[in-house]
Amino acid sequence: MVRNLAGLKRSTQSRSDGAMSRATAAIRKMQSEEVEINFRSVATQAGVSTAWLYRTKSMRDKIMKARTTSPTVAGEIPQHRQRLSQERVVATLRLRIRTLEVINRELKEQLEAVYGELAVVQPKLESLHRTSQ
Repeated sequence: MVRNLAGLKRSTQSRSDGAMSRATAAIRKMQSEEVEINFRSVATQAGVSTAWLYRTKSMRDKIMKARTTSPTVAGEIPQHRQRLSQERVVATLRLRIRTLEVINRELKEQLEAVYGELAVVQPKLESLHRTSQ
């Protein structure tokens, strides 16, 4: 009995090609985002198994190469992230300082206005107080 396996082979090849393209896209995305690349993270990102990545020589080679050329190996990413984090903190603090300076200026203006009103009302109160005695 001869079976027609052409459809099954096409389906298998199609799934393999889809997994390959998802894994390749995941590696590219992880490199652009400067995320640490390893078999588990690529498998999670691409939606494939780690066993499939290890078993597929071309993917295994790509991941091994990406791991060795990854900036995280050289320690560039942590320094870059630390610098970005410090810049964000400084920017946030500068914004907070500007906001507080505006609030401080408004409060000083309000205080001056109240002192001005008090300077006008105080003599009137003193004259009323003297006349009632």
